[in-house]
Amino acid sequence: MAGIKSTDAQVQERVDKCYDMRYNHGTRQVDWIKWCNENYDDKSEKTYHTYWTKSTQKYTDGWKEKLNKQLDPAVNALIGLLASDDEKIRQRAVDQIFKLTGNEETKVAIEGGFEVTLNWGDDAGILAE
Repeated sequence: MAGIKSTDAQVQERVDKCYDMRYNHGTRQVDWIKWCNENYDDKSEKTYHTYWTKSTQKYTDGWKEKLNKQLDPAVNALIGLLASDDEKIRQRAVDQIFKLTGNEETKVAIEGGFEVTLNWGDDAGILAE
């Protein structure tokens, strides 16, 4: 079925169609592949799966953009606090910026112990020649 290479515009049109069917009409992946075979029938199923994957990325990118637009005013206000003379306020602003942008430092408490035995001398496991 493969043969003629699609243009970027054709690929994008198909990704957009997949996005619409998937997120606006609830189409499942198996139904998308079936629809492609019935309506396009010019590419492999692997290519149709690629369109599905690209529609997922489009969805994810759209949500990230919306979230960033909502977070921008808060981050800008916190950036203004970085000019404060109070060190605690500056540090808290930095901490909040990291949290809002998804760069929060994760701290994990690790407990445990270990024992080290050193053996110096003739029996140290070194073979002499």
